[in-house]
Formats: sequence, structure tokens, C-alpha cells
Amino acid sequence: EQNMIKFFHTGNLSPAKKASVYSGFGLLILSTFLAGSVVLNIFELESFAVLGHSGVRTLAGLAVVGCLLAAIGFFDE
Repeated sequence: EQNMIKFFHTGNLSPAKKASVYSGFGLLILSTFLAGSVVLNIFELESFAVLGHSGVRTLAGLAVVGCLLAAIGFFDE
């Protein structure tokens, strides 16, 4: 726990900003894991299709939202 906080440099962030940073990194890790599982044929890409959008767009959207949440958490840092 302490090493991860030092790694992300979140020691002086408010709890809400810490939650944003950790949620963002979590979404990035999740999207990377899901993309890798599609490449390894564990999941079908079309299983991530939502509202007529392709699965690639959904996985990319997860990564983008993760980046935005992390950036918002680190804003003014």
C-alpha cells in the first residue's frame, strides 16, 4: 500500500482525488487485460459491442475514461 502510494505520488491528494486516480488506473488495467484477453481468444471482441458500437470502441472508451479520471485526480498537482 505505501509503496503504491509513493509510486503514484498520491500522498498529498485529497481522498476524492485519490479515488479518481485509483479508479482511472483501475480502468486502464482493466481495458488492457480485456484487450489482451481478446487477442488471446479468451473473449470475443463482439461481446463488448454496446448500443451498436464495435467492441474496439468500447475497450478504447474504457482506456480513455481511465486516462481522464487519472488526469482529473492529478489536476493542480
